[in-house]
Amino acid sequence: MKNLKTKMLLMKNGVILTAALIAAIAAVLDYAFRVSHVYIDTATFSGLSMLLLWIAILNALALTAMYVIKTNNISIGGSKISERKGFSVAYFICLGITVFFVIYDIVNAIISGSETIPVAMRFLKADIPYILAVFVIGLLALVFPQIKNKRTQRIISGIAVGGVLISGFLTLYPCYPYKITCDPMVIDNGTEYAVVFATNDKGTGYVQYEYEGENYTVYDQNGGRKNGDSKIHTITVPKEHLNSNRYRVGSKRVIDELSYGGRSGKEVVSDYYEFNAPSGSEQKYLTVSDWHTHLDKVYDAAKYAGDYNGIILLGDPAPGLMFEDEIKEYIVEFGGELSKGVMPIIYVRGNHETRGKEAANLPDYLGLDSFYYTTEYGDYSFLVLDSGEDKEDSHPEYGGMVDYGQYRKSMVKWMKTLPETDKKTIALVHSYEICIEEDLSSSAYSELSRLNVKQIISGHTHTCEFLENNGINVYIDGGHSGGTFIISKLTLNEQGYILEAWNDSGEQVFKENLSW
Repeated sequence: MKNLKTKMLLMKNGVILTAALIAAIAAVLDYAFRVSHVYIDTATFSGLSMLLLWIAILNALALTAMYVIKTNNISIGGSKISERKGFSVAYFICLGITVFFVIYDIVNAIISGSETIPVAMRFLKADIPYILAVFVIGLLALVFPQIKNKRTQRIISGIAVGGVLISGFLTLYPCYPYKITCDPMVIDNGTEYAVVFATNDKGTGYVQYEYEGENYTVYDQNGGRKNGDSKIHTITVPKEHLNSNRYRVGSKRVIDELSYGGRSGKEVVSDYYEFNAPSGSEQKYLTVSDWHTHLDKVYDAAKYAGDYNGIILLGDPAPGLMFEDEIKEYIVEFGGELSKGVMPIIYVRGNHETRGKEAANLPDYLGLDSFYYTTEYGDYSFLVLDSGEDKEDSHPEYGGMVDYGQYRKSMVKWMKTLPETDKKTIALVHSYEICIEEDLSSSAYSELSRLNVKQIISGHTHTCEFLENNGINVYIDGGHSGGTFIISKLTLNEQGYILEAWNDSGEQVFKENLSW
């Protein structure tokens, strides 16, 4: 008798509708976590994740159909379908599948960890207007006909109409203030500076300064057309225009960009920044690698590094670059916070910036023509290299979207064209192996020796250690590992250089004095 009452309770209309909603949410969450599907398929068999997703979708549709059948008392051959034994069996199978997917989503979230969960939430954020629209329309179609009270019907209708009107108004007129969200990061691309900053909505961007008595307003533009479809604004200026000079950045909101006309919003302008490049016989560089979204820990560690007049970012800001907002938050705003807009940043690409649909756009966002180049400050030269990905191009993680084998060949070929220099040279690369291909790695190291490179500074392994590889000193700068973060500082002088490192608790974990 007790089991019968439980069964009847589970088959009430409201319970069936709730189960259908939970099943639909479970399917949506499964799709949001699709960035982790490759790991499931690699461990099992190709296509399992998509099969599970389709089961989740069909399960939600089946429960919805059961709700419609039950609430409308649909009959076949004179008997109600919902009172047949097969209906009950199918319903409880669907309930079991729903419970499975709820547990599956929870386990998936736990295994994915703190870096992947924000990616899934960004997927949800992008899709949430469409998901909500489907849910609301579906609920109204299913529930509204069952409501007999006219007053309740009018209230629900009023809420639905009001929601549509408010959504339409917010689409036409953004109701939140437009602002610059960070100090600029000034990236040294080897030949020019790229001033990069971010706003909280799409708009145009520009840099203003005075040089040799002439006022300049330089826009983020391409072929004369201002770029107004991004929250990230990138303006390149000659190095001599910015060195020992002051500048400010500005942006104007773009609400609607049309073939004929358009609508713009508020214009915002920053305070002036006093910019200075490293110079003189002693120069200090903060070096950061593998922060993987853990920005607060980097800021905590940076407090113990003391003063510096340049920054070296050694890559891996996030698991990948699926969204513009990831570049905005984990690179642009991060670089602005560390540099305060008053010193240059040398950017070295990590292997995780090669992943995701925005990875191909990263050079444009950062104002870089290439991820391998040279730059100089006084008597010191930096050779920036790009190790690309850390696995074969055929690895399933890359989804068939990479060609780094050929890319690394081109880089080593470029290295062979570099002239020898009398300047004291440091090589910067994300992975000190430089190339995963042994022959290319050997060639790259031969070129480093020819160019009289004494020191490589790298990241990638999330360790802080000093070693020697192919006769060249290698320093791995730390990064995030085991809940802590290690940051480093490079101090250059005429006699040699000093490498130091601190964790986010203030403990100095490494110090070494070396000669040229």
